[in-house]
Amino acid sequence: MLLGRFRDNRLAGALLVAVAIGFLAYVVRLSDVTHDAFHEMALARVMHTTEQFPREDVFAFTKTVSPVVHHEWGTGVVLYWVAERSFLGLDGMAWLRLVLIAAFVVMLYRLARNHGAHPYLVAVCAPVVFPLIWVGFGNLRAQLFTLVFLAAQMLMLQSDMRGRRFWIVPWFAMYVAWLNMHAGFVVGIGFMAFTILERWLGILCWDNHGSWAPRRCTSYAAWRTAVVRYRHHGLVLFLMLWGLGFNPWGWEYVPYLWRAIRMPRPTIVEWQPLWATYQPGIALLAFAISVVLMVYVARTRRWPRLTGWLFCALAAFMALKHLRHGSLYGTVWLALMPGWLTPTPLGRIVIAKLQSTRRMAIATAMMVTVVCGAFAWVHTPWQSTVPSRDPNAALVYPVDACTFIERQHLSGNMITPFASGGYVSWRCFPNIRVSIDGRYEVAYADDVLPLHDRFYSANEGWQDLLESYHADFILMQRSAPVLERFITSEQSASWRIVHEDEAFVLFAKRQIAVSLNESH
Repeated sequence: MLLGRFRDNRLAGALLVAVAIGFLAYVVRLSDVTHDAFHEMALARVMHTTEQFPREDVFAFTKTVSPVVHHEWGTGVVLYWVAERSFLGLDGMAWLRLVLIAAFVVMLYRLARNHGAHPYLVAVCAPVVFPLIWVGFGNLRAQLFTLVFLAAQMLMLQSDMRGRRFWIVPWFAMYVAWLNMHAGFVVGIGFMAFTILERWLGILCWDNHGSWAPRRCTSYAAWRTAVVRYRHHGLVLFLMLWGLGFNPWGWEYVPYLWRAIRMPRPTIVEWQPLWATYQPGIALLAFAISVVLMVYVARTRRWPRLTGWLFCALAAFMALKHLRHGSLYGTVWLALMPGWLTPTPLGRIVIAKLQSTRRMAIATAMMVTVVCGAFAWVHTPWQSTVPSRDPNAALVYPVDACTFIERQHLSGNMITPFASGGYVSWRCFPNIRVSIDGRYEVAYADDVLPLHDRFYSANEGWQDLLESYHADFILMQRSAPVLERFITSEQSASWRIVHEDEAFVLFAKRQIAVSLNESH
């Protein structure tokens, strides 16, 4: 039974269903296919048609790195088979996202309950991190696989606490799949390492009453107990290191990983601090509440009883530094906080208050379920959308432009915006090679993205991109500042507009033969 032996299943069920449907309503707006999905699927298609794994870039005409370590290639294979090789088309990604969300929610609830959480407090705590966790639930981001794998790993480590050891076998298989689907597997390594460290410190540095006792670190008995209980951790650490080579690039993956982790990403919004990203007021408020609750339970309970606090504190710092890590922090926090909070005075007050207002709580939960369910239904979470009309949108794809290119059988090099290049490759490769796409450090030299940023923003030196590379076409979003600047510049003399739609303008070199009958 999902609620275990908890007696008031009706109230608990109403609260939990309401918060689950509320979360679905919160992320259902993210129905647009993410730009990463297109370059991932384009790579998978090349692998399928050529029956080879390309170690060098095949999509770009600009300067690329060697080898191209596409750490999300496994995600691309999954999405390719779901979106192109099945009858569902791109909607297959939406269905897969729903399945992953359901698995994630169930595992997170199971984690919290295993950690001693009261069902009421699971439902009460969950909305706190909605403004932080949503970033990982786009349609369909490789990061969602990381969140599911992280929750599964946390469940396995709970099994380890109960003295079971067989979890190591499925964990290693999952770990290998994880590192071939998303570089977020590094978070799994971090959580594993911090958990192992915390458990050893629990034996070596805390006494039986939960008080700090550093002298135990020199005690033979304490070390013997730690070794006997946790000697298998040495095998786990060995497998983590050994498993790094289980990928198409072998140990070349490690230098790429080191470079990618350390690389700054100043122009990508989700890599900005919480106070400089989407809806910073709401995000900071949610973060502040989560940290205040962490401080409260730390002051109320003894540290040894706060299992997982070490990594949760690190994840909080990571989330404050980059919104992208908010989903990781939210996952860890929600798995741990309800259990931490349950035996505290505040936790008992919340439980008693909900129980004393049982009818009102159930009625409110049912109303939330109906309203959020209707909202989610209207937004058709089982469908994927490919936005192509709004030129001012943060994410818009050149659907009509690519259709024009296909009908005209055009081929050559195309300068593309960062978020559009992957879609162009998905639709028009191998006839069209792009200047950049969402792969960023995965494929391109360090100076390629800055050149594009200057060009599309019409900043000083915007012409450098045109002078650095030979291009046959230029794709510009109508909202890009460079559009007007380019049209009135001397450079435009050798170009002409061959296609226009609501969101994009496509330029071609004048010597390229293009029929303009379908240009609008």
